[in-house]
Amino acid sequence: MPGHSVNYTVTQGLPQNSIYDIIQDKRNFLWIGTAGGLCRFDGYQFHTYAMSEKNPKAISSYKEFRFHIDKEDRLWIVSFNGISLYNELTDDFNNLLTYKPQGVVMAENHFFGEDQQFIWIGLCSYGIVKVDKQTLRVHHTSLTRSTHRSSNDVSYHGFLDNNRLWVIDNNESARPVFYIYDIARQQADTIPLPVTNIVNMNDSMALGMDSKNVFLINKKTLLYSKMPVMADGAHHNSISLFRRTANSAVLCSQKNGVFYINTQPFSVARRITHTDREGKKVLSARSFFEDRSGNTWIGMTGEGLEKIPYPYKTFRNFRSATTRNNVFGIAADAASVYTGMWWAEGLNIFSRNGKPDQNITVNKAAPQASNSVITITPVAENRLMLLAPAARKNDAHVPLIYQKTNGTIRPVNKEVTDFLQAHWGSGNLRNFLYKEAKGNLVLNAGEYLVRLTPSGETHFTPAVIRHFPGETIASGFTHSNGERWVGTFTGVFKEYDGGKWKRVALPEDKEIKSMCEDGDGNMWLGTNHDIYVVSRELKTIAHYTEGKELVNGHIYAIIRDRFNNIWFSHNKGLSVYRPKEKTFEHYNEQDGLQSNEFNVSASFAAEDGTLFFGGTNGVTGFRPEQVAQNRNTPTVNITSIKVFDEPLQTDTAYWLVPEIRLPFNRNTISFEFALPEFTRETGNRYQFMLSGVDDHWINAADRRFARYAGLQPGRYIFRVKGANSDGIWGSERNISITIIPPFWQRTWFRLLIIASVLLTAIGTGIAVQKWRQRKTFRKLELQHKIQLERERISRDLHDNVGTQLSLISKHLEEAVDPREAVSESDRMYNLRNISQTSKEVIFTLRETIWALNRDKISLEEMFDKLKVFAQKLNNAAAGCQLTFHEGENTDSLILGPSEAIHLFRISQEAIANSLKYANATKLDLECYNDKGHYRLIVADNGIGFIHAARRADGHYGLDNMQHRCDEIGCTLTIDTRPGKGTVITIRKK
Repeated sequence: MPGHSVNYTVTQGLPQNSIYDIIQDKRNFLWIGTAGGLCRFDGYQFHTYAMSEKNPKAISSYKEFRFHIDKEDRLWIVSFNGISLYNELTDDFNNLLTYKPQGVVMAENHFFGEDQQFIWIGLCSYGIVKVDKQTLRVHHTSLTRSTHRSSNDVSYHGFLDNNRLWVIDNNESARPVFYIYDIARQQADTIPLPVTNIVNMNDSMALGMDSKNVFLINKKTLLYSKMPVMADGAHHNSISLFRRTANSAVLCSQKNGVFYINTQPFSVARRITHTDREGKKVLSARSFFEDRSGNTWIGMTGEGLEKIPYPYKTFRNFRSATTRNNVFGIAADAASVYTGMWWAEGLNIFSRNGKPDQNITVNKAAPQASNSVITITPVAENRLMLLAPAARKNDAHVPLIYQKTNGTIRPVNKEVTDFLQAHWGSGNLRNFLYKEAKGNLVLNAGEYLVRLTPSGETHFTPAVIRHFPGETIASGFTHSNGERWVGTFTGVFKEYDGGKWKRVALPEDKEIKSMCEDGDGNMWLGTNHDIYVVSRELKTIAHYTEGKELVNGHIYAIIRDRFNNIWFSHNKGLSVYRPKEKTFEHYNEQDGLQSNEFNVSASFAAEDGTLFFGGTNGVTGFRPEQVAQNRNTPTVNITSIKVFDEPLQTDTAYWLVPEIRLPFNRNTISFEFALPEFTRETGNRYQFMLSGVDDHWINAADRRFARYAGLQPGRYIFRVKGANSDGIWGSERNISITIIPPFWQRTWFRLLIIASVLLTAIGTGIAVQKWRQRKTFRKLELQHKIQLERERISRDLHDNVGTQLSLISKHLEEAVDPREAVSESDRMYNLRNISQTSKEVIFTLRETIWALNRDKISLEEMFDKLKVFAQKLNNAAAGCQLTFHEGENTDSLILGPSEAIHLFRISQEAIANSLKYANATKLDLECYNDKGHYRLIVADNGIGFIHAARRADGHYGLDNMQHRCDEIGCTLTIDTRPGKGTVITIRKK
């Protein structure tokens, strides 16, 4: 019965328990075709592909699936309802032909094979078709049928070879018809051979079967050899046949398991009838497959899928059904394995050829001994020495001789037991006993290293080799050069120069629990924590520690095999160092060991090269050359990608997604992955890292999940790789991840900001420069305006104040020193003129100073001044009816000082003319803000005048008004006619 087989059923995720075909694709996924669904297996989960009439990319059937991998590694599927091609990129199907078999319950559609252009397929109740591998077009052949028979079970079997189809067809008759179809001639030749299935073996041979026999057929001559296949005296009742190699096939029996058929010689090489440990459940085999690691998969009828791992490690365990199997001593010969038991359980003897074990009580002939055995060593070909603890506490161990030929146990001579008792002291905490090359036995007794020289079957001469005062001896070893080594609880001692001893310097003082010599003469020293390797020159040349080279540092026993590999036991199984490769390999209970925990000094190397290690649950024996590593480690497949714990929406299969781009607010991503190496999935190991986040690989052990939350915008690479249960790492799988930053963190935006800042700085600089220029210009302009204003004021003062002051001066001179005698009334008239003229001068100066003291003057303020002037002038003259009209928003229209004076003087001149010379009885003043442009109107009902005539008469007041208007950018309009009054309008352009 194969060990460690695994059964998968609907409980583990299969869609149905009857398995028709199994295959492995290029991604190492297993595909399983069942009687109730198609599924893909990654070693951990079954993914079922459901049939859906609404989805044209769904598989077109729900049962009877068979597979074919073409030369381009594409997966083809033939089912009860037609032909499909798997689309790996999108993880769906291209259904090339869909049909419904008529009157058929079970249809074994079949792939015959492929040639350069076509895939050849047999479809029950349809016939044989061929599919163009490039165009995917389905072509009928001369073997395509339009008629069929109704049946519960119809089938095609056969193969394509050298442009000929070898066909087993039961579509038209209940009895299968065997014929060979020549594709070029389109001719079929019936072969009178009653086979129900046939497979192509090699260039010359084919293998057929019926319900009782297998047929080895010469493809050239069609001659055959027939071999009955029996199962426990009955016929095999086989239902399917599968090619393994060019010379080996497998026959699946629904009632009798699996038969391995060899063609050279033509024979049944092996049979698997059951996989349960009790051997009661016979395999109902229907399909067979061997994956790339060599694991065997057996599809059964109604009982699911059975996996039998490839035996890379042929470990055999020896256990007793009657004892607790806590083994401390081991010896072996060609026939038997001898194990010394603790807990007063004596000596167990196991047959190496499978016979039942036996247990021997060791203290029947030696009452001073207990019924426990703590170490064993061969003394002669038919004798073993057993070391049994004493029956009385604190007494020395008792050496016993086991005679293989008659199964008796006798104590050694009293001289030895007395000698050991005399040197026992506080006794042994560790025990060893081994035979040197010269035949002497070496063991420890208290602080003494003791030699026993044989002088008879049970007679030995004891002697002290060396006393180690104050030391607790733990281990001993004799080097190939004859020099002895002794390990104690504080270090190691070495013998030299024929009896001298010295302590070997080690990096630390610690117990040396086990020792062994390697092929170069170096000594391997096992401690409770690590291993030291010491050269012949007594230098520590290697140091192996737990967590680095070792899976556990508590080293119990060390043995060198005949290939110079170093094997050692510990608390987590067995390990081996292979010096040629300079690598360590590690094995544990799941690889087939007795348990993970072993016992100190419980080891033995048999003469045939078999190694034995004892532990807490028996003995594990093996041939080192039969313990190989599984070198098949495919690339990890990413089986799930989630964003914020929701599946990533993509049209691409997750294991083919090369890149993921996510916005900044969807930055939590998780992955599930699987290594499709099926030998021992629970032993597969994983490492992953996210470049840009992790600075080293994360050891995930058997965890198949990684999650990264809150990734910052940027580029990352998710990397994952897997190792099979032997620690062989495969290549890594990579996915590029880009977290797209928000627009304000993107390069173009940052460049835009930088450009904006630069442009702003440049613009600001230019603006500042222009502002400074404008400021300088305004300053110059202001200075120019001030100069012009000064000139205007000078002219104004000269024209007005100067003239008026000249008149005052003239009238004063006449009043003081008249040229002619004047009357009192004339003198008073002159004085009144002087007074009036002086007032006018004062008024003119005040108005000028008012304007000069203001930076800005609103139109409203100017108009108010103008109203005051008109009222004063009207009061001085004959009373005239004054009216004022002021529009809205005159306060918002601002005038400069110069413009205000000019506007005031123009209006002042117009008002004075109306009141003094026009004989007007009404004077109307109006002021308006016409959308930012002022408009002033002076209108009277006086005598009017003719404009040209006034100029001809030498009156230049109107010209001065026009000149001032031109100075401030205004238009002057005079509407007057004699006897009709005058309207003067001043409008800002």
